[in-house]
Amino acid sequence: MIRRTFQLIRGVGPSRERDLWAEGIRSWDDFPPEGGAIALSARLDVTARERLVEARAALEARDLSTLGKMVPPREHWRLYREFEREAVYFDIETEGATGAPTVVSLFHAEGFEVFIAGRDLDRLPEAMVRWPLWVTFNGSSYDVPILSAYFGSAFPTPALHLDLCHVCRRLGWKGGLKRIEDRLGFGRPPHLRGVGGLDAVFLWRYWLANKDLAALRLLVEYNLYDSVQLRTLAQRAYHRALELTGLDAPGFSHVFERGDMLYDVTRFLMAMGPAGAEAEALERARRAAEA
Repeated sequence: MIRRTFQLIRGVGPSRERDLWAEGIRSWDDFPPEGGAIALSARLDVTARERLVEARAALEARDLSTLGKMVPPREHWRLYREFEREAVYFDIETEGATGAPTVVSLFHAEGFEVFIAGRDLDRLPEAMVRWPLWVTFNGSSYDVPILSAYFGSAFPTPALHLDLCHVCRRLGWKGGLKRIEDRLGFGRPPHLRGVGGLDAVFLWRYWLANKDLAALRLLVEYNLYDSVQLRTLAQRAYHRALELTGLDAPGFSHVFERGDMLYDVTRFLMAMGPAGAEAEALERARRAAEA
């Protein structure tokens, strides 16, 4: 889709871009060469060719940062398919009162990683710096500011941050992450339904106070699903946004589903300790918070 984007040309907005598509100029390769037909205007066509040369060079160099600056933020979703293998999907949980991060999970092309306060959270910046494309849900307002404040100058800046909350709103998909997942038919497994952000705070505090491994396991699993589900949502959103353009640009041949990672997630959780008491741990954590 990025090769069909003309809004990176100064003076070309959504309406003018649609006009180009309607006239058969549906990709960078279709734009008339110098001396050919006029696409925008004699003056703008010169600028357009220069911008397209710059965009081609950036794409060939895998320079996501430059492309992100050229493309309007509302259209950053168009870069997702091209750079999907370089994306990290992540989500955080916090302590609540202090806002300090407690558990952070990353999901990327090599698998997933979980970082826990008091264990290895200090390694998070070096893990994230490897991935130029960050994908979150409301991360621009919540996750990233919290992590930036916590780590300070040690926290990296991505080449591009795709916040799916904004993409979903433009598509008319309202509500939080779990609500949108349910609407699209890939909601959480039964034992995680009803578990929310406040429960994550309760589980963390209960783990700290009692070293209840079941509470920590459930917290980690809850957080992991937030990261893993983002990949499915990103691909679904990309396909819907692409459909709305009316173009025949390629999408994803296989939309990721959490079942693709279920074995690895289960194995990771089992390595933390025996399973089976998570539901009871959640009730204990909730009662302790009410006391």
